[in-house]
Amino acid sequence: MAKKNIDEFIGISLITIQKFSSDMGSFSVTHQPGLTPGQIFYQDSVSILKEKNTLKGMHLQAGKYAQSKLVTVIQGSILDFFVDLRTTSQTYLDYGCINMTEKNCKAIFIPPGFAHGYLTLKKNTVISYKLGAPYAPEHELTLKWDDPQINIHWPDLSNVKISDKDANGLNLTQVQKKL
Repeated sequence: MAKKNIDEFIGISLITIQKFSSDMGSFSVTHQPGLTPGQIFYQDSVSILKEKNTLKGMHLQAGKYAQSKLVTVIQGSILDFFVDLRTTSQTYLDYGCINMTEKNCKAIFIPPGFAHGYLTLKKNTVISYKLGAPYAPEHELTLKWDDPQINIHWPDLSNVKISDKDANGLNLTQVQKKL
């Protein structure tokens, strides 16, 4: 499959967050009505990753618990990856990637039907998620991050930290059978 530019994916939105800084710190609005049209979020979550080169993903939920995500980096830096698993999409099985940092003030909206993951580029990275459906472990799927059919071009992963769950994800054919 192929890497595509973010604007080639229908439903994906790259959002620039306004950040107001002063000598005391900063203030940002990470979500407000109209930012992601028609989207109601069910849950807010925060992930804190202590180590650089931590790989998470590729995660998704299937069926009635399929999740949209609004992802924002509060502190640190990530390479954020997404894979289109919507069978009716023009970008089916293609992937995209965006560098998100606390300094570039980017957020990404990912609609249901995408596998999602990232690689931390700095220590102590903090990521905020707004999720469009509740976490449902029985509907959770993990697409193997290095599935050869998708062929994501990750940066150097010689010192990667990855959980057993993510290291032992399902291959694309196994995921497709569960969708």
